[in-house]
Amino acid sequence: MKFNIWWLGIVVVTLCGVPARSHAFDIQLTQEQMKEANEYGAQYKGKEIFESPVGKSACFGEYPGGNGGVIMSKYMRIAVSSAMRALKNETLTLQDLKEIETSKTFNVIVSIPEDNVQTPEDVQIMLIQGTNNILPQKTEFGMKYKDKRQGVIGIFSYDKINPKASTSIIVKTGNDEKKFKIDFSDVK
Repeated sequence: MKFNIWWLGIVVVTLCGVPARSHAFDIQLTQEQMKEANEYGAQYKGKEIFESPVGKSACFGEYPGGNGGVIMSKYMRIAVSSAMRALKNETLTLQDLKEIETSKTFNVIVSIPEDNVQTPEDVQIMLIQGTNNILPQKTEFGMKYKDKRQGVIGIFSYDKINPKASTSIIVKTGNDEKKFKIDFSDVK
């Protein structure tokens, strides 16, 4: 009898999968998730958000202190915006939240040495999921860092990616190419 129950357990796990909390980043946030992200960001003022558990899971490479970047899902955009506003004792407005909620895109922000980067087009950001190579809809400059690094933002469409997949991020500048790995299912 014990043998049959043991095999039954294996069959159930095989058919149903291992129960785990695999959230991936959500393309549509509920009002509760938006409130949670807003409150979460307010707990970590400024750049502290990137050292938080949720912030770390969205970062790759040595970001924010060096080369690398961050995946700005809707949840992360709310949390980071809330954290930056908290520095000034401000909060996100309903209009800010509505704009993020209705967005059809997410950002991949990379930090690179500013050498030989004159325009955003000098930097190519590409996501690779299996055999799918995904280019951004648009690339633009982000913030400039004090240590001679430049932020570059790749704007990607949600409908082009699998938010539960492991992803390689390729960043090309001139003769330099960096490859980073991130599992989208770890990003909130």
